[in-house]
Amino acid sequence: MTDLTDLDLPQLFAALEVSDICAINGIASLANILRQRGLLTITEASALHQSMSLPLSLPRHANNPAVQELQLHLDQLFAHIVAPD
Repeated sequence: MTDLTDLDLPQLFAALEVSDICAINGIASLANILRQRGLLTITEASALHQSMSLPLSLPRHANNPAVQELQLHLDQLFAHIVAPD
């Protein structure tokens, strides 16, 4: 394993971005599976999307292009999940 003290700032930021995307994809995938099995309603999926979006929309983050990109990715994933059957 690489010694993490050798990471430079761009590598650290890239790792954080990738971990965020992995987490968002995993949560959305699980939500999609639950929706397909009838274990998650559209209302519940929408509430999940809203709760995940809340920190991204805070004023101190909302104008950050990287945050905006994450929000767009989240919106696209959940648009499919909350689509009517």
